[in-house]
Amino acid sequence: MKKSIYSVAVALVAGLFVSCGVSAPKANLEGASKVDSLSYAIGVAQTQGLKNYLVARMGMDTIYMSQFVEGLLEATNADEKQNAYFAGTQIGQQVVNQIIPDVTMQILAGKGAELNKKNFTEAFIAGVTEKGLKMEPEQAQQTAMALMQAIQENNDSTADLTAQIDTFSYAMGLTQTQGLKDFVVNRMGVDTLYMSDFVKGLKEGIKVGENKKKGAFFTGIQIGQQVTTQIIPGVTRDVLGKNGELNKNNFMAGFVAGVTEKGLLMHPMEAQEVTMRLIEELKNERFEQEYGTNKAEGIAFLDSIAKTEGVVKTESGLCYKVITEGKGAVPTSTDRVKVHYRGTLIDGTEFDSSYKRNEPTTFGANQVISGWTEALTMMPVGSKWVLYIPQELAYGNRDMGQIKPFSTLIFEVELLEIVK
Repeated sequence: MKKSIYSVAVALVAGLFVSCGVSAPKANLEGASKVDSLSYAIGVAQTQGLKNYLVARMGMDTIYMSQFVEGLLEATNADEKQNAYFAGTQIGQQVVNQIIPDVTMQILAGKGAELNKKNFTEAFIAGVTEKGLKMEPEQAQQTAMALMQAIQENNDSTADLTAQIDTFSYAMGLTQTQGLKDFVVNRMGVDTLYMSDFVKGLKEGIKVGENKKKGAFFTGIQIGQQVTTQIIPGVTRDVLGKNGELNKNNFMAGFVAGVTEKGLLMHPMEAQEVTMRLIEELKNERFEQEYGTNKAEGIAFLDSIAKTEGVVKTESGLCYKVITEGKGAVPTSTDRVKVHYRGTLIDGTEFDSSYKRNEPTTFGANQVISGWTEALTMMPVGSKWVLYIPQELAYGNRDMGQIKPFSTLIFEVELLEIVK
């Protein structure tokens, strides 16, 4: 009975062959910056698999591709008021195409009866707006559970069954709205000032039914909202950081070209390759700007440590100092080892310690950062070393929380045993 209605699958990726009559954004990649090129490439790349998703999962008829693209572009340029309306159409389509059919099939199959759509919709709207409720949400849950059992046990089509279904429809409609208001505000970006527009869209989405043309438009709206609220912000945050900005025009030009397979400036496979390459390059450039001092400080620190008595520097750049020389076997890279360790940054900040947990750690010698693997495969069991690991043998440009990109790390490592 409890199916979530709030998970809207994000269509991430290629291509339909139907012509599109909607004017789409145009991109010119001649002399384009890395960000502009990435914006277009990632737009194309994100359309791979979209045709199957639209047809098989969203029931869209590809004859109406122009309506899909129209909805897509309209959603990506929506203001707060329109966004609320479009969010309502999304939820409304899920109500009529997923929730009501699922409940009907699960509860009323074989009864020769249908859910009371009017009652369900009335309760759903009352629940999300928190106005005009005919029963409290907790009561609705209890009522829905009790009537579900009563309906399943009722073996005829009497007036009693009809009355049960009518009440059940209202209770179930109200039950399905638990958490929905928070979802539409926090996940769909709906401003509660425009809740009336959300409800208007909700009713419109429910009314669409078998109107495939309008359904395609609303499907475009749904994908467009995901592009605007999830995909573009997600890429911007992960690749360009808080001060970066993806070229939305280029992204949409690539996305529309990818889904219609018209006017493509690069093949989808090329788009994937360009995306991966530029993401790595742009991340490196951003991290160099934000955390380049970590790299410089690490190099200076290691140069100083390498001159310290007792410190050995290997060809890879790893530095280590033997505190206790063990007499046991030396692990291979494929061995599992048990160790105690303590990790700090070069300023002394401790970020991890098995000593504090009072519990040694066991792992494969090749399942850790390469600086550890190199050291472990030189250490006899019973040894305790201090490792000074340059960033390229540690986490490089990855942000690991306390360990920022390009951080040189220091570890006290005690090799207790090779685990057989």
